[in-house]
Amino acid sequence: MNDNRSIEQMRNLGPRCAEWLAQIEIYDEAGLRAIGAAGAYRELVVRGIVQPHRMLLYALGGALLDRSCMSLSRAEKRELEELAES
Repeated sequence: MNDNRSIEQMRNLGPRCAEWLAQIEIYDEAGLRAIGAAGAYRELVVRGIVQPHRMLLYALGGALLDRSCMSLSRAEKRELEELAES
């Protein structure tokens, strides 16, 4: 997998997500992978960039797995939720 993809090139993510993530200095897959989906989500919420919304959390998690967020299992979603809350 090429971790030099831009945010917009990643599955589930588009221009709006790229704008939000840029505000926390995440510009590509490597940057997102470094902080993790839950870490990025938590930072976006804490800074008030986005309102809490689980689908964004799942989209970020799915992007790192290169899978549709709709394909995440309940266990995978629960793990993301737990990580985002810690």
